[in-house]
Amino acid sequence: MIKKIEILGIQLDNYTVQEAMRQVEVYLNNTVMNTIEDVSMEMLVLVGEDESLKECIEQLDLAIVSDKEILKAAGVNSVQRIKETVEHQFFKEFMKRIIRNSKTVYLFGETAQQVAQLEEVLHQDYERLQIVGSFSMEDCVGDFDGVVNEINIASPDVIFSVLSTPQQEYFLMENKSKMNAKIWYGLGNGYENAHGVSGLKLFFRRLLHRGMLKSMLSRYDQER
Repeated sequence: MIKKIEILGIQLDNYTVQEAMRQVEVYLNNTVMNTIEDVSMEMLVLVGEDESLKECIEQLDLAIVSDKEILKAAGVNSVQRIKETVEHQFFKEFMKRIIRNSKTVYLFGETAQQVAQLEEVLHQDYERLQIVGSFSMEDCVGDFDGVVNEINIASPDVIFSVLSTPQQEYFLMENKSKMNAKIWYGLGNGYENAHGVSGLKLFFRRLLHRGMLKSMLSRYDQER
């Protein structure tokens, strides 16, 4: 199976869940923070308008494709990979691994309400998850040093971010070297679909991004 795919000129990882989890084991034992993010259709649509965002995504240690439409657009027809993506199996295995290894997590988002919602969703499915702190950007005063300090005081193994793209990626690029966690996992604002929150608004948002992505791919192919 091809381990890298290309879409809109962006290189993305195409590991099976088992292969990706071997990477996670390495990250959990590293002395520097490694970065993982779910890559959605919405992110790819935004990349078309933002060259800096493209750079951020390509610098991730592990980019997890979160929409099957991305795989199909890149020519990936593996039943296994599509099933893993649709069922969000990487996230589920990731959660099992950090709970089994007694790893701690920190929640980071834009608003207190968003962070509280994430915590509720996680605790519903993973009662034994050890959450050691949380922070919302709406409480940030001044520069980002205060945010980084709050995270480092809690000293988590994993940071879960639900900041929106591209704010999430810009924050990561600027502050990656300052944070003392093992893993940054950027769920972005698409975590609702992957982790249990559904609704009509979400359905139409995905439909819109699917149409925009197809349009961008068509234009990209014509310009090559």
